[in-house]
Amino acid sequence: MERNQKVEDYMRTIYRLRKNGLVRGAYIARELGVSKPTVSVALREMEAAGYLTVWHDRTIELTEKGEAIGKSVIERNNVLFGLLTDLGVDKRIADADACNMEHGISDESLRALIELRHFLRVIRNTYYSEKTDE
Repeated sequence: MERNQKVEDYMRTIYRLRKNGLVRGAYIARELGVSKPTVSVALREMEAAGYLTVWHDRTIELTEKGEAIGKSVIERNNVLFGLLTDLGVDKRIADADACNMEHGISDESLRALIELRHFLRVIRNTYYSEKTDE
């Protein structure tokens, strides 16, 4: 199975859900707004590709490969969401846009956006610091 938006969405969802404890297909279905059979098919494909393990009790655990994808997607989403909200984009819109953008952005462009976000924060902090000194 090729790494694509669907795989990344599942890895991100599993990565986030496990913070609350065990992960099961029903939880993923609810989170992604898809049917349980859809999740079952996807999980079988992702398990065959080495992204996760589905245990006998139907709990799901990411493999090292799946873990890396989940972490990467969340980090990309956090950077994009943060930059958009820093620029004044409504949080709901920023969330949807970051989710779409996280899948197609290159590492080089992501690094540039991280630098831009840092630069904007430095400028903002300098501006507000100067305003309070007046």
